[in-house]
Amino acid sequence: MKIAVVGAGLTGMSCARMLNEHAKVVLFEKGDVGGLASSHCTGTYCIEKFYHHCFKSDDVLIDLVRDLGLRIVWRVVRIGYAFDGRIYPLNTPVEILRYPQLSFVDKLKLALFTLKSRRRNYSKEDDRSVVDGIREELGENILRKFFMPLLKAKFGEEFERVSYAWLLARVAIRSNRKLNGEELGYVRRGFHELVKILADGLEIRREEVRRIEKVGGKFDVNGERFDAVVYTAPIPTLDDRIRREAGIPEIKYQSSVCALIGAEETITEDIYWTNVADSKIFGAIIEHTHFMPFEDYGEHIIYLASYSKSLFEKRNDELKKLYLKEAKRFGLDESSVNWIEIFKAKYSGPVYEVGYLKKITPYRTKIKGFYVAGMTSPPNYPERSMNGSVKAGFEVAEAVKKDFGL
Repeated sequence: MKIAVVGAGLTGMSCARMLNEHAKVVLFEKGDVGGLASSHCTGTYCIEKFYHHCFKSDDVLIDLVRDLGLRIVWRVVRIGYAFDGRIYPLNTPVEILRYPQLSFVDKLKLALFTLKSRRRNYSKEDDRSVVDGIREELGENILRKFFMPLLKAKFGEEFERVSYAWLLARVAIRSNRKLNGEELGYVRRGFHELVKILADGLEIRREEVRRIEKVGGKFDVNGERFDAVVYTAPIPTLDDRIRREAGIPEIKYQSSVCALIGAEETITEDIYWTNVADSKIFGAIIEHTHFMPFEDYGEHIIYLASYSKSLFEKRNDELKKLYLKEAKRFGLDESSVNWIEIFKAKYSGPVYEVGYLKKITPYRTKIKGFYVAGMTSPPNYPERSMNGSVKAGFEVAEAVKKDFGL
């Protein structure tokens, strides 16, 4: 049996590895192997082009990493919230109480909202917008001063389309924090080690899939015949004709731009993740070397992350200037920057818009032998993750094996 897997991200490679034991598998990838988990290598180390970490609840990813002989390092990290050029830590109860933008009553409302979210049936709020939900439950002040900047940072121009169900589900899964911060994990020396091992032994064609057509009982993929196709690339890149025949709904995706910086100095003293409330350039500052040891790199690693179609369309040289100028507001001295690279993803993830739960894609489609898995699969809700992507890869492979008796 011969199977085509389209997309060599974590879902595609996880699927291909499972099926490779039972059939001839060809993996097609027009971009970087690893997809959003691919890395930039400087000559002395490799670092992900887009920030990555994992959680204690990421059971499938953790088991895979262990089975492949790699190790995850766990650290409690600190977070902050920035506005007017100043960064406020928000980790301990004392730090939260000192935060000046919300009243004590507002902070109490937020605490109760977080606790209650664990017990709520978020699916009932799928047809309600996140803006309406927050305004009605928590009030205008919390919406405007706390959630609105976060939503804009996360979804860019699309934030008003987002479902309240997404927020409730996300708050529920992210509410198991320690008193002094959140515990996150990272593969020692980088996730590029995971990508390298996953890719080992797979037949990977570095080409764009220009044609998928069912001919008789087989599929024509770029002029080559296959018995089945597993499509793990973003849904918008799938031919509309095939998408409609397969019964896959249109799903809106967001674009992301990430500035990756190597520098002699840091922006904060010890904060890993800072949500930025009032920047038109980036919505988050991620200081990787407040998470992993500085000694692993010999310089500080900083991400400046944006979700914006308008920024995506700008030239990289223009973006470098914009990011460095804006980072100066938060204390990054440009003279301390050793290098800066810009990385873009046109389809970095779905917009979890109103009604999204009805659009989550099953692995089997209306076209027999054509499967879909990835960011829109059930394991990647309420948030896309490496764990969800690996799990989707394993689950779609099991579906193929069952259907073809492998």
